[in-house]
Amino acid sequence: MAEPRSRGRGRGASRGNVFGQKRPIESYDYDEFSGIDGFSKKRKIMDDVYRFLVRADLVKSIIGRGGEHIKLIKDEAKEQGIDTKVSIYAQGANGVSLMEGAQDRVMSVQTTIEGLELALQHLVPSIQIHRGGRGGRRGVRGGSSTQKLELRLIVPSHCCSGIIGKGGSLIKKMKEETKSYIQVYTLPLPLSEEYCVRIQNFEQSDLIRTAVRVFDSIADIKGRSPIIMYDPIYFEHGEYGDTGSYIDTEWYQEALRSGVAQPTPYKALRGMKGG
Repeated sequence: MAEPRSRGRGRGASRGNVFGQKRPIESYDYDEFSGIDGFSKKRKIMDDVYRFLVRADLVKSIIGRGGEHIKLIKDEAKEQGIDTKVSIYAQGANGVSLMEGAQDRVMSVQTTIEGLELALQHLVPSIQIHRGGRGGRRGVRGGSSTQKLELRLIVPSHCCSGIIGKGGSLIKKMKEETKSYIQVYTLPLPLSEEYCVRIQNFEQSDLIRTAVRVFDSIADIKGRSPIIMYDPIYFEHGEYGDTGSYIDTEWYQEALRSGVAQPTPYKALRGMKGG
């Protein structure tokens, strides 16, 4: 794997992104709805926090005008006696604004497992990326006959085996029972100790059920060890391998189809680590 380049703020010459555009400068402010904190870089994930990867240009759709979507989720949960907080991080763990051109955002939902299911009923439509690259709420109602709905979960590195199981037994069973596509990426999100778990299903209810199942399967071990959490950055296509980042996920899908890139199996990773 290529050695990472040095990281700056990246405000020099413009570079293209996966959508064929110059790196965007964000013109909207959503700090009020961000879970910005001052914790150190390596820390444990709280038991009631569920993290997702979303595309930066969908933040407005997720939050809603004046935060109406986030408020609706909070109010409906409160009616059922559940405290729920949805946060989208506009800054890194060090308090500095995210690098210009970073197309990922981390969304966290702090709630109970029941509250997560309720929140996702509102969040799933806003997170979708439709054909042609456009995203947001476009009439998604429970599913689509032509395009699968998708969620990208973020889990700590020590949780991947808890999702996959010995010889893939757990993930195979989960796929069969939920009828969902489930992919645990073999490489971590850039400069972090978190992995992306990509799930897809035609039906919104089954997609949500799968996400809840995945998080529930690692509930006992999620907060066991401190990790380096993912702070979205800008990077060149393929620089960190196929991690699930929105920066190069489409590029990788095409590269894998054409044979330009090859998937990285877990066995190869164990060999690279000398184990």
